[in-house]
Amino acid sequence: MCKATGGSAFLSTSRSEGVPRPIGGQLEAIPRPFGGQLEAVPNGRGRAVPNGRSVERSERPFASAFGRPFDRSQTTCEPPPPPSQDQDVKSTAVMKYASVESPVRFSVLQKLTDLKLPPANWLRSQEGATGIKSNMSWGTGSGEPFSSLSMANTFLETVDEVDVITDAENIKKLLKIPFSKGSVSMAVHRVGRTLLLDEFDIYSSLLRAERENWRWLRDFYLEHVLENVKEKEKIFSRKKKTRDYLQNRSMFSKFLYRSIEDGKEGESPPSYSEVCGEEGEEGAVGSCPDEANSRLAQGQSLSNGDLLPEPADPSLRSEFQRNVLWTFEDIRMLIGTDMPIFGGGTHPAVSLRLRDMKKPINVLTGLDYWLDNLMCNVPELVMCYHLEGVVQQYELIKTEEIPNLDASRFSPQVIKDIAQNILSFLKANCTKEGHTYWLLKGNGDDVVKLYDLTTLCSENMEDKTSNPFSVPVAMLLYRVARNMLMDSNCHKEDFLTVRKLLKQCIELLDEDKHPEIVTSANYLLSDLFVPDDPNEDPCVPASSDTADQEFWDSSFYDDNDDDDVSQDGDNLAVAVIKSVEDLYEREKYRSSGNRPPNEARQPMSVEERARAALSYVSKAMMLIDSYASKLAPPKPAPFPSPSKAIPLHYAKLFQNEDDSTSKPEAVGGQEENSSFKDPVVSEDTPSQHALTPCHNISKDSWEGQLKILLLKKAATAYFALSDVANTLGRYGCALRYLRLALLCYDAFSALSFGLPHENRNLQTSLLTLAGDVQLMMAKHVDNHQVYETELEVKSQDDAIISRSAKQELVKPLCSKHDWATEFFMHDIESCLETSVRCYEEAAIRTNRKESHNQFLNVNKRLGNVQNEIGVILMNRAAGMEHGPEQDKTLKKSQCAFESGIGAFRAAMDTTNIALLHSNTGRLMRVWAQSCVQHEKEGKRGEFSHQERIYYNKARDHYMKAVHILKDRSAFPMVWDSVQWELSTTFFTMATLLQDFAPLSIKAEEQVEKEVVDLMTRSIRYCDTETESPRQPLAQYRAATIHHRLASMFHNAYRNQSEDQKRKQARSQAEHHYGKACRLFQQLEHPCELTRVQLERVALCEYQLGGQTTAGSKVRTLSTALGYMAECREAMHIVYKELGPDEEDTTPDGENTTSNDLSKNQTVVSSLVPREESEKLLNILESRLQHLLHTLIKTAASGKARRAGKATRHLPSSQLDQYKKVYASCLRGMAESSAGLMRRVQNMADTLALLPP
Repeated sequence: MCKATGGSAFLSTSRSEGVPRPIGGQLEAIPRPFGGQLEAVPNGRGRAVPNGRSVERSERPFASAFGRPFDRSQTTCEPPPPPSQDQDVKSTAVMKYASVESPVRFSVLQKLTDLKLPPANWLRSQEGATGIKSNMSWGTGSGEPFSSLSMANTFLETVDEVDVITDAENIKKLLKIPFSKGSVSMAVHRVGRTLLLDEFDIYSSLLRAERENWRWLRDFYLEHVLENVKEKEKIFSRKKKTRDYLQNRSMFSKFLYRSIEDGKEGESPPSYSEVCGEEGEEGAVGSCPDEANSRLAQGQSLSNGDLLPEPADPSLRSEFQRNVLWTFEDIRMLIGTDMPIFGGGTHPAVSLRLRDMKKPINVLTGLDYWLDNLMCNVPELVMCYHLEGVVQQYELIKTEEIPNLDASRFSPQVIKDIAQNILSFLKANCTKEGHTYWLLKGNGDDVVKLYDLTTLCSENMEDKTSNPFSVPVAMLLYRVARNMLMDSNCHKEDFLTVRKLLKQCIELLDEDKHPEIVTSANYLLSDLFVPDDPNEDPCVPASSDTADQEFWDSSFYDDNDDDDVSQDGDNLAVAVIKSVEDLYEREKYRSSGNRPPNEARQPMSVEERARAALSYVSKAMMLIDSYASKLAPPKPAPFPSPSKAIPLHYAKLFQNEDDSTSKPEAVGGQEENSSFKDPVVSEDTPSQHALTPCHNISKDSWEGQLKILLLKKAATAYFALSDVANTLGRYGCALRYLRLALLCYDAFSALSFGLPHENRNLQTSLLTLAGDVQLMMAKHVDNHQVYETELEVKSQDDAIISRSAKQELVKPLCSKHDWATEFFMHDIESCLETSVRCYEEAAIRTNRKESHNQFLNVNKRLGNVQNEIGVILMNRAAGMEHGPEQDKTLKKSQCAFESGIGAFRAAMDTTNIALLHSNTGRLMRVWAQSCVQHEKEGKRGEFSHQERIYYNKARDHYMKAVHILKDRSAFPMVWDSVQWELSTTFFTMATLLQDFAPLSIKAEEQVEKEVVDLMTRSIRYCDTETESPRQPLAQYRAATIHHRLASMFHNAYRNQSEDQKRKQARSQAEHHYGKACRLFQQLEHPCELTRVQLERVALCEYQLGGQTTAGSKVRTLSTALGYMAECREAMHIVYKELGPDEEDTTPDGENTTSNDLSKNQTVVSSLVPREESEKLLNILESRLQHLLHTLIKTAASGKARRAGKATRHLPSSQLDQYKKVYASCLRGMAESSAGLMRRVQNMADTLALLPP
């Protein structure tokens, strides 16, 4: 308590709680202000400041009313009791914007100052310097009708982040509802999670007859609202402004101006940011962020956000002195206030109030003072008391003491509950963005009603703009949605909110009056479904996952997803608070703020999302074209044809009834033949006249900038559709979408020429996909009829977008990239050539450093299609006759392979480089075959030098491939393929040299030496050990090589004259015959095995001719018969393969060395030609009989026997066995007329009798 001990006349008289505290008196403790820190401050030399900071101030106390310092010895001050814990509320205020940087220094007026007299500075000082509104609207409750919209547009970043945006006076009105009998009328709008509150003056807006724009609401008010009001005095009427009210208002204004210090003495007070809270990062003192969305400077790169239009509305700027981000408990609010804040000395921030000493302070006044100080974070209140306008005394009151003043006591906790209940009530019922809600409470009425005016009055509105709130709200919705999308922290979870905002914006605006905003909103809606980057997640199927698909459900595109709000109480009101006393109850109204769970819906596919984006793009393009057509000059009248008469439309002055019936037909006929009719585009008329835009859109205008974005968006969406169609194998649809995509891209490039757009990625992606589609069409020639049908389909959106895009091209019917999407019916080569051109153009436009992966991908595709072309041309040349056309085809194939190798080299793809070298080697072999020379009889000539050149080139390419691959570990399949082809090249070359030796230019020995070298190399690259599908073929080739080498050495043995060379040839022949037999026996090839054994027998027979002794002959004959015995297994295999019924077995002369890798070794070994088997059987029978006869005869000769004893060369038992075999052989020869199967069986049995 404070007690006066001296005679200062500046103190008030005694009050129930004690004498008011004088300014400058001694303070033992200063309780913590809201948002500050509790500090003990002796003698007024410190202060409690927010954020725990203490600032030193001047020690000079405030002057008294009479201009002299206050004597502290005259006053004893006891600190008031601290507020109880249950009375504390959490309140913080952060200044977002202030037009006055520092609180205004104020001076204490002298006693008996007459406030009725105007001061010298009254209404002359600038608001920015004094912080006092000239119109004194603060505290009167008459705010601007769109103040919340102005604040929201100024501070877009707070929308959807705070709970409420409004004038501070509206907050006070809402919180005073339970204490006041007065009326409350507010317009409420919802934007995301934020509520916008504005005062809605019923008299000025509805009841004045001259306000025609509110007629729809006036009819609703008079018809429905006033009917529910029982007492007439509760009817809203115009606010009465009495003479006393105006005088008190004028006197308060003069008091504030008198309280401003002249500034000549003393130091300036601290800034408001130091006293009342730190300003946020979002704003700065003295600057309003209304230029946050300004365009970039010239020369900087443009983004999509820079090209979107900005709403030009002078009302979209906050006019408050201060904008404060106020947090009251858990409620965040952005408020605007014009309360003047003064400061000076030891009291750096105070609010001034003027009170008549005859009138006590009531609850409403105390609540008003307390809330004002809380909102501005002002720790103290200075009350100036007057009697009939004459100053009597001052009183200093702490903000936290205001709720405890007598006659105005209230509980801060109750105020907190009221605030939470009102906010929950509004959030639970104001659920639709863009709708205008009306919160209404009549005079003396305890019922508070909430109406949805947009829904209730939609039938009474003449058009969309009948509601004055529609345009400002729509502009705010657009700016908030645009700001959210342009924010780098925007997540997919925010897309649903953005979509709702944009759709409501379109619903509220008239597209004829605001075409740029409606068009931009449609573009932003399309951007939600399809991003600008074609390789980004939502469009490309390969990069979309399950979680993403679940987010893009069908509810995202559902137009009828507004929440249904149940009506309560009044059948017209959305919700009703039946009694204001309900607001006292804690958590009476709850609002979770969450949407009810949706039913399970199918996720939107990439195709559906792209189609949704295109629908918005087509709407936007229609608006732009319609707007441009209105700006275009009128079309000139068509020039009349000189061959047709100009019809004169006239009517008879006097018309009979009979003439009246026939006149319409005549007039109709004249209209049909009229030459003044609008020209019709026919086949002979150039169609560009019909497609030429009636207004040339400039890229600097809003329609040009938006059309640039829309064309790029359309191209991206069509790219996504084409990619999906290509994945599904619908190549006709893919080609159609690509036509539209490239058309839009060409129009985009033409319209944005000179602007620094980054569009190479889109162009590269489109050309790459076009190359893919053309390649797949070349591979599916049989389905070209289906693809042609798919090309003809076109939706309405496609037609609109196509027509709008063609208007921006110089030649509407000829796109810059029309060649890329040309359809070639049953023309494989043209499809592949177009694919190559697409990939080449894409590779040229791809930056290797910036888009390294894309560069590699394009070059790999280019190399692949070049390989396809090379293979097709190579196969075509292989079937052609030798001539210039074949040479031309072979050269084109070679060029294709070389280009493919270059592309893969650029892509650093070593595997495919090796494969293309392998294919080039194969091409060289085909080229070598085309150089074969034929003799006059049609027989093949000698192996020519030209063939050798191409085979050597083939060898070089295969060797390059082997060198690139290095070993089998990295790419085993490719390695095996190249090794096989290289072995084949050596084998083919050796075979040709052996069979068609160039003896005219080389000696036989040289040819044999070269053949041996080539055969040896072929075996070296023929892998017979590794298990693979090609292993049986490799083994067969190795056996064949050994067989050929043995035959060659056998021939050399026969023809060689020198004994040493003969021995070497015989040794080599026997060596290779042995290897060939083992391999053929392992592969179960009976015919080849039998042939090799017969050649070995022939070698023995030739050797027998040079022997003279009986012993050597017997040994040679025994060896030959041993070779014969090894054919026994071959005969069993022949018998098994031919089958028991020889009538079911047909001869087959196919080549068993087929390169078909799908066949296993059983298939190869099962091919037993009947004719060859029978031929070999005949030879086998004859040679066996001859060998047995010769052996028996040699062994039984007189020279070979002595004294009736057998010689040492052949035992008698063995000789007897040979005789039995010979007898069996003769019996078999006697049955030569028997079937083949029987003969084979007999031969097998005969061979079984041979001794080991």
